[in-house]
Amino acid sequence: MQQEMQIESRSYDLLVRGRWQGYRVDESRVLGDEQLAEKGSEPLRLWLPTGTLMQWSTGKRPLRNNCLQLLWPQRWYILSAFYNQCVLMYTYASIILPPTIEYDRLSYVDLDLNVLVKPDLSYEVLTQAEFERMAEMLQYDEQTRIGALMALRTLTSSIQRSVGIFANVPHTLRQADFHMAQCS
Repeated sequence: MQQEMQIESRSYDLLVRGRWQGYRVDESRVLGDEQLAEKGSEPLRLWLPTGTLMQWSTGKRPLRNNCLQLLWPQRWYILSAFYNQCVLMYTYASIILPPTIEYDRLSYVDLDLNVLVKPDLSYEVLTQAEFERMAEMLQYDEQTRIGALMALRTLTSSIQRSVGIFANVPHTLRQADFHMAQCS
């Protein structure tokens, strides 16, 4: 079995929005047709199999599809790639404050700014108005507002140039039971 990690999403005022469990995937393990990152810039990869119980503040729901989450310690975004069995359906890029990563826990603040990215790299910014509303309501500081918008620009530029972080997202997986694989 892979290492289990507890994942927690919070709002800017630090209220818990959601909790779930994922499985940390070894950084050197090839999952499918992704391009492996250069040594030292590998994302933390978390596998959430279909059925993972997502405990949101609005209720508990099982995950309907397999999900691979990718994040980097100092970056302002998390990628959640959703799969129909082993085939990529879409990637949901969420702008976050840089995450807190411990051995078996991960926590991040969701800044309510999201991009839906299709496998052909067409995309849509989904929640710009929500971001503005929450930034006003929760009083995001200036550094947070600027950092979030810079992260959005980084994501959209990477998509438009078809390079960078989205090369880490496999379009086809070799298997869909990474949580059962032996640790290496």
